[in-house]
Amino acid sequence: MNSLSFAALPGDLILEVTSYLSSKTDILNLVLSSKHLFNSTCPALYAYVHLGTAEQCQRTLSMLRSRPDVARHVQKLYIRFSSTSSHYMVNINGVTISAMLRELAPKLDVLHTFIWDADEIPQCDDMWFALRMSCPQLRTLGTCYGSVIPSQRSHLLEFKNLRGFSITLKHGYYTHHADDFQDALPFDGCLWDMLIRHSPNLEELHVLGGPLILNGTVHPLCNARWPLLHSLSLGDLMLDWSSGPGPMSSKRPFIAFLEAHQRLRFFRTSRTALSPHILPSLDPSALPHLTHFAGSLEHLQALAPSHPQITHLAIEEPLVIRDLAPLLVAGVLQSLRCLTELRIAFVFHSSYESGNLIRNLVSTCPGLTTLEITCARRSSFRVDTLAKSVSCLPRLRHLRLTLVPAATGDSLRACASHIVQAIPRLHSFTLTFISPSLPLSLTPVDLGLYEESGNYVIRTDEHGLPHSLSCTERKPVLRLPFTLPSIPIPLAVPLLAFSPFTSPSPPRERKMRIQRFLLNLRPGTSKCGGLGLILERSTAGDEVRVLTVLVALGGLALWGFFA
Repeated sequence: MNSLSFAALPGDLILEVTSYLSSKTDILNLVLSSKHLFNSTCPALYAYVHLGTAEQCQRTLSMLRSRPDVARHVQKLYIRFSSTSSHYMVNINGVTISAMLRELAPKLDVLHTFIWDADEIPQCDDMWFALRMSCPQLRTLGTCYGSVIPSQRSHLLEFKNLRGFSITLKHGYYTHHADDFQDALPFDGCLWDMLIRHSPNLEELHVLGGPLILNGTVHPLCNARWPLLHSLSLGDLMLDWSSGPGPMSSKRPFIAFLEAHQRLRFFRTSRTALSPHILPSLDPSALPHLTHFAGSLEHLQALAPSHPQITHLAIEEPLVIRDLAPLLVAGVLQSLRCLTELRIAFVFHSSYESGNLIRNLVSTCPGLTTLEITCARRSSFRVDTLAKSVSCLPRLRHLRLTLVPAATGDSLRACASHIVQAIPRLHSFTLTFISPSLPLSLTPVDLGLYEESGNYVIRTDEHGLPHSLSCTERKPVLRLPFTLPSIPIPLAVPLLAFSPFTSPSPPRERKMRIQRFLLNLRPGTSKCGGLGLILERSTAGDEVRVLTVLVALGGLALWGFFA
């Protein structure tokens, strides 16, 4: 079927075909072949718009503002960029982007999810008002706290009947409000009043931190009841850590909250929100539908025996490797018979034979389809050794490795080839090299704090055997360790602050140099029919060359006989 006949198909069939394309790049290459295809697949191409830099935000939002026919297909909009200044009102990016969103809002007819993930709250608070009035289907919001906290009259607090809400605390909040009690509580109280009283059908709640509460105070979250709540994420949020159970009560407030929400399927917690030593008081019959859990190993020790149905697990706290660490991890995971996805991190402070660790991990989780391993501080093993240990998982399809490379190790491309050779059943994998000094509290891929990173998709032949790798490799662009002043002066001398009271600045995002290419896993295979097979350096190539010589000799003999 050529492009013209494919473009003549009905729009719903074209959308059905594009739904099988896993990459937005593939969808874009398809729609650029025809104007009719672009109009037909626009709902699939722009349903989820993720903007990760200030330049990308300004260019894309400007395009959507001038193209209402495209903007009306946006269902999810994710905004993320870095600030240009540490001062709230001087941040040009925040002012410009929030003002553009305010003007774009009337054109976002089907928007139902909006996430603002910048370093500060929107400088243009009217943006929330425009979104609330112009997007009737908007039911999921995400915002952040920075150096400035929204006022009690913020339009953010006027939303009702939300289905999902998320809030994240950035570096500026901890710098300016770490010890602030009274100033942070008024807005926080109004926020929880909006979520509890005006959003009774809340389904998802993600609170990755919050203001400190006074001793003896129970967080409003503990008294909330959302019958439809199925996803809950709690970061460093103090709930009822200082309030013990009263004489007439046998349950802590947050434990009672968990037992009242039987529909929870996803639960992520921290030691601040839920101390592991009070988790055993949870009724074993509570959370019967829990399948996704993220927390510490101590949380899992108390939860795993009564919840063997967990399929997705993320151990948030890195495990410091000692002699008994492999046995401890294996003992906790062996009760999770349904586990299909695991994310775990290890910290190596000295040389350690990691083969036993990986073998124990693989033997206790034979049904894994997705595995993510992070190894920090020291180079613990080579990539090819780890790949051979993980190859024992028969159902593994997705792998993500983040580790410190060996001093004499192979390149990123060579390591990718080793992984494919050891685990040919993989569909895709990610390989990231980090520095030994990188703290695990940071996410290397999101912030660009890595030495090298690559995403690889395996392409197979008609027999299901890998023949090539679709590679996307990223490396940081070299730049000066300081920022030159923006005004022209004769001598540009950077100011260095050595004060012990200066708070550390947040890590800056680094610009990435992206390289996309196709890596042939069979460099000697045929690419031009029979001629390529004759030139191939293999047993089959030798046989074809012998057969060719014999045919040539037979032809010469026949020619001489008849001539």
